Amino acid sequence: MSLEIGKIHIDKKSILLHSVFWLGWIISFTIIQSLGSDAHQYFVWLMYYVITLPVFIVHTYIIAYWLLPETFFKGKFLLAFAGAVILLIVFSVIELVVSNEFVFKVFDKSKMFEAGYLNPANIIISGIGNHFIILVFLAIKVGQSWYFSKNETADLMQIKMETELEIYKYQLQPKIILTMIEELETITRKEPEKLPQMIIQMSGFLNYFLFEVKDELIPLSLEVKLINEFLDFHKHAIGERLRSSFIVNGNLQAHVCPPLLLLPFINSAIKIVYKCNNSFESTVIIKAEKKYLLFTFTFWSEEDFKLVNNNDLETIKKRLLFNFPSKYRIVENTDANFAELSLEIFN
Repeated sequence: MSLEIGKIHIDKKSILLHSVFWLGWIISFTIIQSLGSDAHQYFVWLMYYVITLPVFIVHTYIIAYWLLPETFFKGKFLLAFAGAVILLIVFSVIELVVSNEFVFKVFDKSKMFEAGYLNPANIIISGIGNHFIILVFLAIKVGQSWYFSKNETADLMQIKMETELEIYKYQLQPKIILTMIEELETITRKEPEKLPQMIIQMSGFLNYFLFEVKDELIPLSLEVKLINEFLDFHKHAIGERLRSSFIVNGNLQAHVCPPLLLLPFINSAIKIVYKCNNSFESTVIIKAEKKYLLFTFTFWSEEDFKLVNNNDLETIKKRLLFNFPSKYRIVENTDANFAELSLEIFN
């Protein structure tokens, strides 16, 4: 629900915040003016701030929502200064008259001004005092605008990251499937007897990969199945040239993780095995503790090799930052014949 007055759009939350601001102003300045006095003085100053409140509100809002946007923010500084001076004089006169005739004359005649009180000195002093509340209001408004702007920027960055990760996810699926199909074609030419078993293994992997990996976070047990099925497929295809260990420790049911977190990195390493005749060893370790989760993938050979430079590691960082901000650590170690990636998540 909201109210629309001309071009001004005010929602209920803004009305509440403005009401709290002015109520706080009445209470705080009543206490400041009356501190150390008797109860009657508290009452007099309370009446002063309540009765003059419309004067302060109109003065403040004209400057904040009309004068500054129409002059100062458009570079018309002299016009803004002239307008502020004119408003100062007009509302100072109004405030002096209202306070004298409708507050002090009714509630405490001892505070009434002397004859001729509408003189330049009193008008300037009153106007400067009135501008204090305007400055406080504008300071709060600027701070609020900065806060909302910062939050809006953060929201836009969040949406951008979500979009990038969603695109990455849909690019990753065909990328890995294409790699597996290419490897099937290679095996068909070299070792056709392996083909039936590989098709069965590929089918099992794709069942999880395509139909169960839909959420931003999946059970750790499902991630373990995906990695295990993926490695089994390649071990059967490559044979003795790829010795692979898969170690899992801890309570998998207590954790969730982004799907396919290690898979792109493992896939890049496996491609190297298919492109040469060297032997390789790989180890995947997944360790799940109460508030700690560890993924480690190591890959090495007696011969030198180089992982293809890609954006997978950078995307892994973004995914961890998105799902576990300030609660993760990535360690990457590479050498001529060795590569290791460790992902730690602290819940």
